[in-house]
Amino acid sequence: MNPLPGDLFARRLRQERERLGISQAELARRMAALLGANVDATAITRIEQQTRAVRLDEAVTAAEALGVPLITLVSDNYARENEAEIQKQLAELAIAEQERERLLQKIHRITRTIRQLSAEREAFVSHALSVNPETAGDHELDPETQGALDARMRDVRNKPAGEVPGPGA
Repeated sequence: MNPLPGDLFARRLRQERERLGISQAELARRMAALLGANVDATAITRIEQQTRAVRLDEAVTAAEALGVPLITLVSDNYARENEAEIQKQLAELAIAEQERERLLQKIHRITRTIRQLSAEREAFVSHALSVNPETAGDHELDPETQGALDARMRDVRNKPAGEVPGPGA
């Protein structure tokens, strides 16, 4: 059967206090300073012996006085759980980085296509105007499309190599 959090707290409180080499009286003094209220050393003794329940504010203050996260005083599995979460986050990061790289490649491919299409359009319009200058208005892009294209190409020209314009660009 798994020990209750109060049982774990009592055991881990003593372990952490002894690891630091401080007495129950010293822990009580540190907690009193943090709480701004008197904490008797016998309270620490009774908490560690499980003859007195610990109050939440005392638990939080004890962890702070010992310089440890509160979870370390109520969980034997914290280190394993923490490592598992780190591993999970690292795996998610690797997936996100792969997705980012895939999206960067897609952005570069689309940008190249837009440049190519724009160059082809300019060549077509130039040729069409040389054949019949009266059709100049027939070959203009919609003003909104032209504005978006101009802005996007301006952003692409202003970015260092390898950098991608942000959203809305």
